[in-house]
Amino acid sequence: MNKKLISIIISVAILSLLPFLVTGFWVRLLTNIFMFAILASALNIISGFTGYAAFGNMVFFGVGAYTVAVLMNKYHFSFISSFIAAGFISILLALILGFLLLRLKGHYFALGTLGAAEAIKYIIDNLTELTGGAQGITIPSMKGGPFLINISFYFIMFALLVIIVIFTWWLSKSRLGYTFKAIRANEEAASVMGINTTIYKIVAWSLAGLFTGLAGAIYAYWFSYIDPPTVFDVMWVVRMFVIILIGGAGTVFGPVIGAFLLEGLSELVWSNFLNLHLGILGILIIITILIIPNGLASLTTEGKGLKGLLESIRKNRVNAL
Repeated sequence: MNKKLISIIISVAILSLLPFLVTGFWVRLLTNIFMFAILASALNIISGFTGYAAFGNMVFFGVGAYTVAVLMNKYHFSFISSFIAAGFISILLALILGFLLLRLKGHYFALGTLGAAEAIKYIIDNLTELTGGAQGITIPSMKGGPFLINISFYFIMFALLVIIVIFTWWLSKSRLGYTFKAIRANEEAASVMGINTTIYKIVAWSLAGLFTGLAGAIYAYWFSYIDPPTVFDVMWVVRMFVIILIGGAGTVFGPVIGAFLLEGLSELVWSNFLNLHLGILGILIIITILIIPNGLASLTTEGKGLKGLLESIRKNRVNAL
């Protein structure tokens, strides 16, 4: 058993025991970190592996959240059935948008996804009788005390994170994953080699949409109230891209590492420097990206660890200056 597998097993064991040892604040914070790790890992499939900047990826989060909210509030579905429906509708939406938008490239695709997200946000905002419109919509909360509810959502989000990490690891070793990477490296060359790039890009976005929609479904049930500005917030996508850049685009554990680092630093800086936290956090992010351009996960992947980190700092600090 190699060192990396042992460290993963130990990390999973610690995270499984941690909610029973810390306060509710830390349980909620870790649950939030898990959620952003899931969202960044999902975005990593279309952006990191396939090379397409899907700035409208929050559309799936919002649709997944509203699927659960509407089905549970209006039609009294259980969370499990609503959760499954959210995943199905997210994939269906990704297929529809994919056929429309994934013939575009570069900034045209990025702008197209933003436009699609805003259009669907506008539609939901105006379906007042069904979605509550700008007033938002409430979801029946989970039964039980605060401790049980916090623990339940912690493990639900943690389980989805483990699933997407395992899936991403499989993807990185599979023929499908190599096809995505070929498109990222040179889409024209991949097309010449007989790869139907449009279809594979749609598959990549559908996978990203599935996990993003499922995370949105859990979020809606967790918070018991959602509104369009929150679940369609484009700034969350910006945060996901920052997480991917810090952790390492196109890697398995990069989004997880980036989420823990960014969200942990954000909480630490915010709690100690209330008026300066955004500026300090921005400087830390810029420095990290400049001195470790391939992300923190590249250090562990290449087996260099601390030595690799110091080498990366020495190599890139001149370029940064």
